Amino acid sequence: MFACIRTVNMLKCIQFFIATLHMHMKKENTQHTVQDTFTENNIDNIRKAIAQGKNILICGVEGVGKITNTVQAVKDATNVYYLGNPLDYEGKMRPGSYEKYLKYIHSLKKDIKIIEDIEGFFTITQPIILIIDEVYGRNEAEYAQISRLLDMKNIQVIQITGCIKNMKRLIDKIDFILELHIEGAFSVEKDLAQAICRILGKEKPVNKLF
Repeated sequence: MFACIRTVNMLKCIQFFIATLHMHMKKENTQHTVQDTFTENNIDNIRKAIAQGKNILICGVEGVGKITNTVQAVKDATNVYYLGNPLDYEGKMRPGSYEKYLKYIHSLKKDIKIIEDIEGFFTITQPIILIIDEVYGRNEAEYAQISRLLDMKNIQVIQITGCIKNMKRLIDKIDFILELHIEGAFSVEKDLAQAICRILGKEKPVNKLF
């Protein structure tokens, strides 16, 4: 229990760290004018983020609706795929069962294609949107496969993660980063995200036992 409390407190500190630095950087950097258009509607915020580039990172603490809002943001799009992860952003098995979690994803968008095998994406040639659920807990081979997907021109990747630091070396291939909160969202500068991954993302991903 104390370990969980420490984890939550650390995540809150990281979120505060990101928010504080971002406010300072925003005063000196006006490149991301889209920042001023974010509202309390995170579905619309994610749509605006998706329009900013090919590879999008959606992050935020537990309970802000990263997956729910993202799937709803692409509800009217065709050729949307979902690559799941039985582990959450803390490396824990998802509450209930993974099968129930996938059913929930499918209930948000009836025509979403849920894929378990990453290799299958490398043979797809038509343009698609791919939502990748969490990177925490993925092994080195999976990190390498996700890196390949980020390079594929026909795949717009929307990567979900609880904390930016989990992205590690993959952060270099991300075009736009959106941090979700209950009250809304803000963009995170690429160089700040890279610094977070470099300083806080040093632990190795664990091998999944299934």
